[in-house]
Amino acid sequence: MDSLDIHIPFNVFSASAITCAKNYVTLIEAQLSQAYSDERSEALEQYRSLSNADEADYEVYVRSVERMFEDDFRPILRFTIVIYLYIVFEIYTARHIAEIQRLQDADPNILKRLKKKHECGLVKAAEIYFRNHAALTFFSAEQWKQLCEIEQVRHCIVHNAGVPRESKHHDLIYALESRRWQGELVGLEIDRYGGKDVGAPMILHQRFSEYCVSVLEDFFNALGQAAEDRFWK
Repeated sequence: MDSLDIHIPFNVFSASAITCAKNYVTLIEAQLSQAYSDERSEALEQYRSLSNADEADYEVYVRSVERMFEDDFRPILRFTIVIYLYIVFEIYTARHIAEIQRLQDADPNILKRLKKKHECGLVKAAEIYFRNHAALTFFSAEQWKQLCEIEQVRHCIVHNAGVPRESKHHDLIYALESRRWQGELVGLEIDRYGGKDVGAPMILHQRFSEYCVSVLEDFFNALGQAAEDRFWK
């Protein structure tokens, strides 16, 4: 077979990026858990070696390690994972759109124009593009909403220190508190008192990272199949 006849799947690179992201989330969470276990064990050993150790000593040796991971390391890790996943979405969505535009002999920079014209973010501009300019309907309205919610979590982390109450689109973030995935909540919590957001940074669990990866995986798989059906069959 002539090498020119070999067809590379439309979403081969985005699929690879999602696989890397999935492996990264699993690996980095496992490493953090192991580090927590090691450091807590060491702190506990130091505490037990003290003569006449009391509650104050436990706070200094053990609870300080627990707080470091609970209040700093895990929140930082989960926030950076959301930012990383959004970068993956941004890069490969833009690349796929540019590729489709070239196939249609059209402007490869259309995404920037759509964002400016409609005064919207990346997700909405992508939805408009695929629906109105590429005639590809591969994602439902509810699935596009999932992407919008994740996008607003990312924006809240970057622009509002992760405090949902400060976000212009806090309603989308609040919706994630009750959203379910695979029969369980997606793993985003907001500190509330009397039902009201107290203005603290949102709490993301490992499950939320896995949920985000799943949504992006569904997106790029569906897009890849729709593009293959439209342009290569």
